[in-house]
Amino acid sequence: MSSAEELVGRDAELAVAADAVRALSAGRASVLAIEGEAGIGKTRMVQSVVDDARSRGMAVFSGQAHPFERTRPFGVVAAALGLSRRSADPRAAAIGAMLAGVDGAEPAAVDVRYRVVEEIVDLVETGCAARPVLLVVEDIHWADSASLLAILSVARQLPLAPLLVLVTTRPSPPADAARLLDDLAAGGARTLRLPPLSHGDVVTLAGRVLGAAPGPALTALLAKAGGNPLWAASMLRSLADEGVLRRTAGSVETTTSTVPASLGDLVIRRMRPLSRETVELLRVAAVLGDAVSLRDVAAVDRRSPTEIAARLGDAFDARILDEVDDRVVFRHQLVHDAIYQHIPPPSRRLLHREAAVALMAAGANRLDVADHLMLGAERGDNQAVAWLRDAAREASTRAPSVTVELLRRAEALLPAGHRDADLVSAEVVQALLRAGEVAEASDRAEAMLARPHATVLDTPLRVALVGALALQNRAAELIAVVEASLAARTGLPAPAEALMLAQQSWALTYTDDPRAGESAARRALSIAEHAGDAAMTVWALTGLLVAVGRQGRFEEALGHARRAAGLAAGSRDVRSLPLQPKFFLGLALFDCDLVAEARAAYRQALDDEFGAGWWVSDTLMADAQASFAVGEWADAAPGLVAGGEAAVEKGNPLLVAQSLAYRVSIATGMGDHRTAGELAAELTVPLAGERLSYNAGIVAYAVAGLKAAEGDQVGAYDLLLRCWRCDAARENRFYHRWLAPDLVRLALAIGHRDVAAEVADAVAAGVALAPGVPTVRALALRCRALVDRQVEPAIEAVALARQTPLLVEHAGAAEDAAELLTRDGRRDEAAALLAEALARYEQAGADAWAGRVRARLRSLGVRPGPRGSRTRPAAGWDSLTSTQRAVSMLVAEGLTNGAVARRLYISPHTVNSHLRHVYAKLGVPNRVALAAVVHHSIK
Repeated sequence: MSSAEELVGRDAELAVAADAVRALSAGRASVLAIEGEAGIGKTRMVQSVVDDARSRGMAVFSGQAHPFERTRPFGVVAAALGLSRRSADPRAAAIGAMLAGVDGAEPAAVDVRYRVVEEIVDLVETGCAARPVLLVVEDIHWADSASLLAILSVARQLPLAPLLVLVTTRPSPPADAARLLDDLAAGGARTLRLPPLSHGDVVTLAGRVLGAAPGPALTALLAKAGGNPLWAASMLRSLADEGVLRRTAGSVETTTSTVPASLGDLVIRRMRPLSRETVELLRVAAVLGDAVSLRDVAAVDRRSPTEIAARLGDAFDARILDEVDDRVVFRHQLVHDAIYQHIPPPSRRLLHREAAVALMAAGANRLDVADHLMLGAERGDNQAVAWLRDAAREASTRAPSVTVELLRRAEALLPAGHRDADLVSAEVVQALLRAGEVAEASDRAEAMLARPHATVLDTPLRVALVGALALQNRAAELIAVVEASLAARTGLPAPAEALMLAQQSWALTYTDDPRAGESAARRALSIAEHAGDAAMTVWALTGLLVAVGRQGRFEEALGHARRAAGLAAGSRDVRSLPLQPKFFLGLALFDCDLVAEARAAYRQALDDEFGAGWWVSDTLMADAQASFAVGEWADAAPGLVAGGEAAVEKGNPLLVAQSLAYRVSIATGMGDHRTAGELAAELTVPLAGERLSYNAGIVAYAVAGLKAAEGDQVGAYDLLLRCWRCDAARENRFYHRWLAPDLVRLALAIGHRDVAAEVADAVAAGVALAPGVPTVRALALRCRALVDRQVEPAIEAVALARQTPLLVEHAGAAEDAAELLTRDGRRDEAAALLAEALARYEQAGADAWAGRVRARLRSLGVRPGPRGSRTRPAAGWDSLTSTQRAVSMLVAEGLTNGAVARRLYISPHTVNSHLRHVYAKLGVPNRVALAAVVHHSIK
């Protein structure tokens, strides 16, 4: 049958697919999903797209997922891209080695999924640099979870590459495949749903197959196919083979009124002439999958591959089997499904178990055998349990979700009361935790702890429960679990006790009780140091530095951070930590105004091999916030957007809120109140309820700033005061630098001098806690100067603020001092400080804030010069920011987005954001044209 035969009635869908290929030819990326029942024509549609792409000289990578392969991590993507140690492409070979588990440099605790995905994205992007790429993944309803993650990452991270991603699926796919389709659709993917063919299209299809129009009786018979082209075509061939079709003048008619009730029944009927041995071999092949090697069939049937091939000859002649590469494949998956489903379930189970035994004996990969064990083993099969647990350990770093599936089956196979039942159940809990299924992990851990269980598992279960509760931000429950565990006095090992206390410290601090958090962290530190446990010492120090930092003891926090980072750098014991000490060092350095050192620490954190996977989005977000703080808003904005997207994927509401808050401040500073308002509307949750969120300070600052800019001084004041009162009640001074200046200024403006004085006194007391931090001292001087209307402290505050590169602190102090100088009649000095603030605002692009300063300068009789933020042209090479130029130059060198991201310490999403702006400013459509502009501009 030609592809045209099954593509009858698909003109509209073919037109959409052809448009996607034309767009690809023009260098534009897109994603296309084709959905339809088996036999509806998905594969023929794909073949049409592939033929079109190849005729245009495009690179095509194609893979198809198969039944019984969901436990093979990255299976279908590896097949599509040729990821094998034997690949001629060194990069594909290197990824293949990682998938084979031979990368001995990998730390044991690292989840290598994300590294593999990163390398896959890089590989695809490298291919796109040479010519447009079509990536096809068929039947994602059978794909493993790691492959689905890779497909999503490729589509998301390469929106500017000449890449067409094409996936196919049956309706109502499994949950993970359905999530992929939803995520792709949210990113702009088009979905083609192939409906059954109309009656007229079925008649047309029959005419093409038969070479003549079907007669009335045959047309009525074809209606039983329900518009499925494969079923209709197979029905016609079966009728022809059985000799019940008669040709008349200009048409073909049937002499029977009965046909099998389904395509499956038709397949079984076509098998009747085959020998019993051939049918048995077809059953074995069907149990192994829809595309299998003769070697595997031979291993299960205990015959030589040559003999197997000879005995299957009749099946090839009957058009049941075909051969592709070195595999025997069923002519269609519906043919495979029909044979497989026709095997009685008990026999199917037995065949799967026999297949597993034979493949094990032949030395097959554990993960290749796991599906058959899961389908064939019965309760009490200890050998299957052991094999599944070994396979789970093998998959743990590459595909944690596969590990969960394997261990669930192993757990189900053990009879109640088996000596290993609790052990396997505990392994399921830990696997759920690693796979991110934290709610189920905590539920199962709690259930096990509540019933009698093996004593040796008590500590691992409690540690896992604490970790799962921490990842769900269920702080109150975490605190209670730790208290109960410590009170039980069941002989907790020192590392477990220290870890629990460290986790409790974080929970206490996150629930705004930093003093209690400090106490728990100090207990953890004492236990860890006494035990000489480096990893737990780092845990404890990290909890401690966060707790004391929230109390405003920034220099002390930095001391703990330096010690933790030094200990981690000098000890192999901490390689199992899901922590990144250099990230926390960066945070502590930033809090001490050591911005350049902080950003260097973030870069070192991104370079580290261990802990980075857990903290990469946090680290990139912290660096984007640093860009905001120093006034590099053109770089901060895309980084904040990318960080917010990563936080959504990670399920971290705190990071999402922080991203939005900083973006609100940028939009407000630029005068874009509409955008600021839209973003602020998403920040209701962190400011709702009696207990404000952990990061409510930055959110309140941003939203209050917008309210004040729109003239709602009272609303801004109320919001800031509420946040201030909550922090004061818990002795949380972390957000003083954000809240205090605006709160004092607003309190004085609306007549609440007592509140302004209270705030000034509080920030003055904070100086004793961090006397060496310039902005802490500047803050106290600013607030006191505003309350007391004293000029000299305000001038001193400006001098301190100049010691840092921080925009808001420096320009804000200059504005406050200028106001007091003006009242004191020192207009020239006031104008000089306002000019200083103006330069900082214009450099950042904060046009609204700059406009406020310009108005004040004019009131002093000073005519400011041309707006500094407009000195950069709107288009052309000179319009690019320094980061945009750096991105452009690296892209021009041929680096992939991932390589650019690693070189500049940003995310691939941020690279894409910069490239969108670069393309628009330079008027170029793709990387090739960008490279030409770069080479011309830097001559």
